[in-house]
Amino acid sequence: MKLPMIEQNVLNAIPIGGENPASTEDIAKLTGSTVRTVRESISNLVNVYGVPIVALRSGQHKGVFIATSEEERQIGITGYEHQINSMSIRLTAIQSADLLNWKDNLKLTITLVDRDGGAESVS
Repeated sequence: MKLPMIEQNVLNAIPIGGENPASTEDIAKLTGSTVRTVRESISNLVNVYGVPIVALRSGQHKGVFIATSEEERQIGITGYEHQINSMSIRLTAIQSADLLNWKDNLKLTITLVDRDGGAESVS
């Protein structure tokens, strides 16, 4: 399968191996694309062409890279699993949110501090 030019350019800008992952912003600058286009291209490269692109989402070296070992693949999978779990929690919260009375569930508490260091909470 022949890759479209933008996807070929994005693929060429993605590091092979996890030593120096590249941010989507850096890839966008290298390819003259937008971050959105880079993310769409990465999605196509993974989902359509089977390129094992993973992402490091925390730590000092954040970014995407092409996994070259099972260990690197698992590092990337772990990040996606955390994201899926977080999104699932948010989805459940939105589905069960009270559309009419959510403001009533918020309680604003103001803490007043006097000059002597005493504090009083006011709701």
